Amino acid sequence: MSHPSRFFLVLAVALCSLTDMWAQGKYVIGTVIDQTTQKGVDRATVINQRTRQRARTNAAGRFFLTIQPGDSLILNSQLYNRTAIRYDGSDNPTIVAKSLPPMPYRVVDLAEVTVTAKRYEEVKREIQQVLAEPTASRKVTGEQAFDRLADGAGVTLLYELFGKRPKSDRKAYYIMQQDRRHALALERFRLLVDQATDLKGDDIDRFYDFCDLDDEFLLKASDYDLINTLQQLRNRFRYGFNRPSRLQADPDAPRQ
Repeated sequence: MSHPSRFFLVLAVALCSLTDMWAQGKYVIGTVIDQTTQKGVDRATVINQRTRQRARTNAAGRFFLTIQPGDSLILNSQLYNRTAIRYDGSDNPTIVAKSLPPMPYRVVDLAEVTVTAKRYEEVKREIQQVLAEPTASRKVTGEQAFDRLADGAGVTLLYELFGKRPKSDRKAYYIMQQDRRHALALERFRLLVDQATDLKGDDIDRFYDFCDLDDEFLLKASDYDLINTLQQLRNRFRYGFNRPSRLQADPDAPRQ
């Protein structure tokens, strides 16, 4: 094959790849805020209607999705009305969430066990997905990026890493991945504490601060190991013992 033919072949492949990347959209950080308090909404689900990609908000109400102008972003939450916005291409798409009217306590209580168990299985699936993703880094070399492509990272991610703002994009993706991992670790902790102990509401948050568990442990530990750890720490918390040292047990280590 002549050199001009090779050049046009490579150019055609590159244009096809870029067309595919533009069709997918780009990684964008968005925010969900409470209409009344103007604070971020934690643990809400945002769905890109076109791609069906889902994202969970963190404690600050932030989420990240691959979107393009014109996409509809749908908010789902047990505590807020279902609502949607059309993405206009802005850097920080914001969804304003309107609280649902309060329900009788007994109705919430009747459904609590079923809803909690169902959500916990969803969280476990999301954790497996995030653990299977290539680990983001603030600095990415060309060799590392193509290694990530081989590991399953999309072409869109490579474009973002080596686009016009590679340094800022890498930093943003690193922050988004860390936020997502932390949000899933925190939600798994809250759901298990709710099921395995008698703690409720604000006491769960205080217990979380007391335990000071590492995110990696919360993400990777088996249900048995994590519940056993939580019950032991619950006894220390109940009787007013000092906070333990940060636990970073190896979830893959065999149980005694």
